[in-house]
Amino acid sequence: MESTSNGRQDNYAAGVNPTLPENLFAAIEQCNVIAVEDLLAKGADPDEVDLHAYQATPLSHACSHGDEASVRVLLEAKASPDSAAFAPPLVAATEHGFANLVTLLVKAGANVNAADESGASALWMAAAHGFTDIARILVEVGANREQADSDGKLPAIVALENGHAALSGYLNAPDKYPATHSLWRGSKKRAKQAAEARRTQVIDKAMGKDALGAASTEPEWTFSGGIAHGPHATQDFVSVAASGNLELVGRMLDAGLSPDWTMSQGTPTALMQAANSGELAVVDLLLARGAQVNHRTDKGLTALHMALYKPSARVHGPILRSLLTAGADVNQADGDGQRPLQRALGHAVPALVKMLLEAGADPFIRDRAGRMPADWAPTGGKHAEALRELLESARQGRTAD
Repeated sequence: MESTSNGRQDNYAAGVNPTLPENLFAAIEQCNVIAVEDLLAKGADPDEVDLHAYQATPLSHACSHGDEASVRVLLEAKASPDSAAFAPPLVAATEHGFANLVTLLVKAGANVNAADESGASALWMAAAHGFTDIARILVEVGANREQADSDGKLPAIVALENGHAALSGYLNAPDKYPATHSLWRGSKKRAKQAAEARRTQVIDKAMGKDALGAASTEPEWTFSGGIAHGPHATQDFVSVAASGNLELVGRMLDAGLSPDWTMSQGTPTALMQAANSGELAVVDLLLARGAQVNHRTDKGLTALHMALYKPSARVHGPILRSLLTAGADVNQADGDGQRPLQRALGHAVPALVKMLLEAGADPFIRDRAGRMPADWAPTGGKHAEALRELLESARQGRTAD
């Protein structure tokens, strides 16, 4: 695409869909920086959080699309460089190899150690994908090399696991890799190729081309039962769902796979793992395709239990709502007799406790140890009073009945 003198793309001239976008996310989807500017001028919030259709903020969405023009416009409009729904802008940019955006965000004051919902920081993401030069940028501005993801894996370990031994060595001992080291020769290639592939995919989609036909840079997957085989990876259905790969989940279901397929009997289903990971779009797709909302593991866990493992009201609230709407049993006990309400109370999340109580959760039913869900409510902390009020209201409602 041609660029104007100020570095912003004239997307109408490029043939991108000129339909007037209704919000910043739609404008970014259309690669339409002119519309982004117009919407901001009309008062659009540059830090809007969308937890449904886009699961992003405008800045993180633009970063994941490699749209430097929109990123610059949003930053000029005072968008926070750390604004995030699921992935901070720096992580979103790094995931697809956009080194120029990483540099731009760092200069704008982005927190180099901010992480996405899985605990993956930008440095962790660069390590996983083998983006050596991006990792170097991040390390040189102070990124924490000892910051693990939520599974406890350090950037150096995940680099090694993904076949990037030299990068792993650098992350373990940066001082051993001076600017003249052979590690840096051609090290930009991997990130550059990933960025070009992603940008081509984004522009093709904006121009209305068929997603599968146009995305020649995406791996072609074949399916055998619940296993997806690509040229560079093999993934099982449950892991695909947990990672939030909506497109691949849909393709596997279209190939005839049961939405309740698991690796072995009694293990969590795709719906359970997507609920646990906070992948709302995948949860909704699986429910629409007939996934059993009350399916239980050999330990008695349901999707509702797993959504409340380490819950966030912002991330898991919409997922609970979808599960409950689909008929999730709010009082289903796991193998220890514990119910979803106990988990919500134990993690002290009033919004989720309120949602469960309104759906019919019984705070006075006992588990095998004789404890009621109400016994799990904290006695101190910033949410203790709110939780006590919710439980007292439930108690009064039960007395009135």
